[in-house]
Amino acid sequence: MSEYKWWIPLCLAAAACGGGQLNQKRATEVQAAVMAAEQVGAKDQPKAALHLQLAREQVDEARRRAADGEESSANLLLARAQVDAELALQLARTEQEQQNAQQAWQKIRELKQESAP
Repeated sequence: MSEYKWWIPLCLAAAACGGGQLNQKRATEVQAAVMAAEQVGAKDQPKAALHLQLAREQVDEARRRAADGEESSANLLLARAQVDAELALQLARTEQEQQNAQQAWQKIRELKQESAP
């Protein structure tokens, strides 16, 4: 029985930890990227909305894994969430820029028609 005494402090320490910590700096960066994507209208554009949703789901899963003590896996999920959130942001911006360009071309066409003899 005495050969198992070293397990007792180890088990108590593991129970006291109660899971790992989510990398708060990374989680904050991801949240900021998600918010930025939302502000430029990512949720209203199908491709951007998909990546925005993926980012949210990955953050949720990262939180669950961190709570289960899987910090390495949680950090990888946060990295993926960061990429998806940034992609959603860029897709939304690109869509907006394309719309602005189309409006500018339409305005040019209208001006040309008005000035034509």
